[in-house]
Formats: sequence, C-alpha cells, structure tokens
Amino acid sequence: MNIGPLIAVFFAAFFISLGGIVLLRRCWRFEAGMDTGDGLRKEQKNPVLRIGGLPIFAAFVAVFLYAVLSGRIGEASGFLGSWTFLILALTIFVVGFVDDLFGMPATIKLAAQIAVGTAAFMSGLSIHTISNPFGPGALNPGSFSLILTVLWIVAIPNLINLIDGLDGLAGGIGLFLALTLGTLGMLTGNVLLATLSFGVAGALIGFLVFNLPPAKIYLGDGGAYLIGFLIAVSSLASSNKGSVISALLVVIIALGFPILDTGLTIIRRMLSGLPVMQADARHLHHRLMTLGLSKRAILLILYGVFAGLSLLGISVFVSQGYTIPVVGMVLVVAFLSMLRHLGLPHTPKEVQLVLRDIVAVRKDVRYACCLAHVLDHDIERIRNADDYWQALVDSMAKVGIHPEPEAVEPAQLQAVHPGETCLVVFPLTERRAWHLRCPAPTGRRRQWDRVIRCFVAAVFRGEERWGICPDGVGVREVPPTEDIKALEESINLSRRRSLSENRADADAKPDTNSGIKSSAIVQP
Repeated sequence: MNIGPLIAVFFAAFFISLGGIVLLRRCWRFEAGMDTGDGLRKEQKNPVLRIGGLPIFAAFVAVFLYAVLSGRIGEASGFLGSWTFLILALTIFVVGFVDDLFGMPATIKLAAQIAVGTAAFMSGLSIHTISNPFGPGALNPGSFSLILTVLWIVAIPNLINLIDGLDGLAGGIGLFLALTLGTLGMLTGNVLLATLSFGVAGALIGFLVFNLPPAKIYLGDGGAYLIGFLIAVSSLASSNKGSVISALLVVIIALGFPILDTGLTIIRRMLSGLPVMQADARHLHHRLMTLGLSKRAILLILYGVFAGLSLLGISVFVSQGYTIPVVGMVLVVAFLSMLRHLGLPHTPKEVQLVLRDIVAVRKDVRYACCLAHVLDHDIERIRNADDYWQALVDSMAKVGIHPEPEAVEPAQLQAVHPGETCLVVFPLTERRAWHLRCPAPTGRRRQWDRVIRCFVAAVFRGEERWGICPDGVGVREVPPTEDIKALEESINLSRRRSLSENRADADAKPDTNSGIKSSAIVQP
C-alpha cells in the first residue's frame, strides 16, 4: 500500500482541524457553546469553548470526500464508502452538537442514537457471525444481530463521552483507536479504512494541540459522539463479514480502560444508591489525581496504557487470536496492580469490607441524594442567600450531618460536641475544605464521605449564584502549610484521646449517689 497519500491525508486533516479551532476561538461570540465550569468536575476559572467536535467533523468530511471522489475507496468499500455513512455521521454529530449549544434530554439523545444504529443495520452494517477465537466454528446471532449491532454503535460513542473528564483524555483515546484501525487497514489492504482512520487521527492531533492541560477548547458531546461512531462503524465494516475475531476484538481490547472505568462507575453508583447517570469526580483518572500527580503526568500515564492496549489488540489480530490467553493474563495482572496502586479494594477481604460499608450507608446516600435533588430545584425559587444556605444546613441535619462553622481546638472538641461524633474534613478544592460533624462511623472505613458528596454540588451551585458561602456552612480555607487529611486525623485523634481520658476520670470517681446508678441521667 502506498503510504504517500495517507501521509498527505493525515497532514491535511491536521491543518483543517487546527485552523478551524483557531477560527472558532477568535470568532465565536455566543454564550451558547461555552462551558463555565461547575467547581466540582470542571475547575476552569474562565469559560471554555466546548464545540471542538466541529473542526474535527469538518476534517472528516474533507477526508471522506477526497477518498470517495478520488477513487481511493477500493474494490469493495461497502458501508464506509457510501453516502449513508456520511449522513449518519452527520446525524449523530448534530445530536451532540445541539446538546453542546442548548442542552438536550438524555432520553432524546439515546433515542436518536438508537435510530442511527438501526439505520446503519438496515443499510447492511451488522454483526452476522461471532467467530470462535480459539478454533474453528462460529455463532450465528440470528435475530439478535440487530440488537448486537445497535448496542455496539450506541455503546462506543457513550463510552468516549463518559470518559471525557480530563483534558486530552477522550481525544487521546480516539487518537490511539484511529491509529489502531489505520494500522489494521494497512495490514489488510483496506485503503478506505486506512485513509479515513489516519485522517481522523490527524484531525485529533490538531484538536489536542488546544485540548492538552490546561484545555483551551473541549471536545463536547458532538465530538465524542462523532469519534465513537466512526470507531464503531469502522470496526464493524472492516470485520470479516461481521466476525468479532478481527477488528471488533481489537477495538474492545484497545477500549479496555474506558470499559473498565465505566463498568466500575456503574457498579459503584448502583451499590451506593446513586443515580447511574449522575456525573461525579470519582473516575479512575480522578483517583490518580489523589496521588498528587499533575494532569499532564496522568495524561502521559494513560496514553502509555492506551498505546499498550492498542498493541495488544493488534497482536491478537496478527496472530489470528492465538495470543488471546497471553493478552488476558496481562490484562488481569495489570488490572489488579492498578487497583492496588490506586488504593482500591483488590483482595476478597477488602472487597467484602467495602461492600459491607457501602450497604451500611446506602439508605443515607439515597436519602441525601433526594434531599440534594430538592435543593437543586429550590435554588431556582429561593431569592435570598441566607434562606438557601439554611435550607442546605437543614437538609444535611436530616441525615445527621452538621457544619463545624468555627475552628475548634482538638482539646475543646469533646467539650463542644459531646458524644460519639467525628469531624470530617472534606476537600472541595485544593485549598478549601468542608468541616462537618458526623456520627462516629460504625466500621473501620470512612462512611460519611459518600453521603457528603451528595451535597457538594449544592455548595458550588449556591456559590455560583450568591458568592462564597457564609461561615455557618462550615466551608473554610485551609492554610498552605496544612494538609487536609492530616488536619482531620489529628483533630479526631485528639478527640478520641480526650474522650478516653474523660471516661477514665468518670470511672475513677466514687459513686456518691448510692441509690442511683452512675450511668443514669437525672432530669431536673
């Protein structure tokens, strides 16, 4: 295969994407399409344009037209060389793009994605057979072919969109997948697949110039849906008559990280009683941030993971499936090692303890989530800042959580708040923490963090409307010389010591009331 045209397509798409982003950043003057951040998952101080998928789509259209009009579609281009492919790509991009500009209900987006998948199936794109990767034979899904095809086309765009929580992450995944599919196109002689894949790779590199931390433009739902759709359709169309042993299996392996992250997120939210579709800041890349790594360092680590997964996928393709056991073993070892380094449960005993703690506070989490949802609606109706912050404090009190409005010395904590309580210092930003008094945990692990997280968005939404919250809410600045976790541990340790000393003193005192038990409470 002549690689000269592929190099030309790569750089042409790169400059189209790069130039389009420059024009957008200079000429876009509308509020629609700007991401102002929420202080929780998006921490940018200035609004950032979130329609980065538009230049990528323009580059893709240019590459597609070049491939079709110049005759580089090959002898049997199939679905990839049809105008239906371009129309469906436009449709799914427009769905995400409209959501980026004005917002769109999740049900409508899902219905549109299902419609696109069904249209692709009706146009001849489907999973007809699932071959055996370990030997001869194949499985014919029959009437389930439609379900499998639509599920694949809907799942991949949403995987790319869900993982888009760190600058450069979704674009990086798309880049490595595009390079992987381009390599498969070269190995199999599929000129059209190679041309489209390397064109998309060039467009994504042009986008990443402005999307690496700190990002100056975001991919947006439109870009994520487009990249996911192109990957899903290209892998289906390039498979050997729908056989999963080829390109589909390669893509599944290369998508190992987002599949794992999405699976763990869904399981965690279901067990905790949280809505599955509720966004949070507890993905695997957020876990890496807790280790003290910078965003660029995390991105380099994840790019290395993507590159390794892509190479493993290509090795399975080249070996015709014979390396699947080796790849599986490598993935299992890497998975367990990752869990251990991120502080996640990786042994049966730790998994049992975590599940027990999650179940113990599941009712409180569900209740707190409902209370926070009510606050989300109340913020549009409450006109006074004091009323809103009081509503927040009252809502937390219903689940036993109270703000610690003033800094309390460790030695004074027991005197101020007697009983079995503990102080939770919950980090909101790098130098701001939420000081809350909660009932003492019943297990050895922290339980109240899961409940507190339900109210974090309410704090940021209140501050977005009325400014910094008052002292009575318990949010305070943390001095640069103090560590949030160390501060919490020192206060609770001193409190436990003080409580133990008070109990020891009470036991040592003689019982002067012979007719009354020492543990009884005398009412006036």
